[in-house]
Amino acid sequence: MDRASNPPQATHDVEVLADRVRITLAGEFDLANEQELTDWLLDAIQAGPGHAVEVDMHDVGFIDSSGIRVLLQAHAAAVKHGGSFRLARASGTVREVLEIVAVYDYLTTGG
Repeated sequence: MDRASNPPQATHDVEVLADRVRITLAGEFDLANEQELTDWLLDAIQAGPGHAVEVDMHDVGFIDSSGIRVLLQAHAAAVKHGGSFRLARASGTVREVLEIVAVYDYLTTGG
């Protein structure tokens, strides 16, 4: 089966802490689940307005330009709401892709 007929599986978990909101992502993120990722991240930002949002990417195995666009939009939304946004533990191919498109440093500094 190809990716179009078998959309990638993706999950998330949100933990609201006193000083930050941590969202842990797992799976693959592309056009097939772009809206879900957007909803998850915006909900996490709204769960702790003005707080830091930390996105744990350790269990993310794939991300394409759609997923990267959502991360950049979530970063902007968090900052707009007086908080910060940063990726944590991106590794392997996901980190390489983020580095190739020159957003890794931007998304991991917490600005």
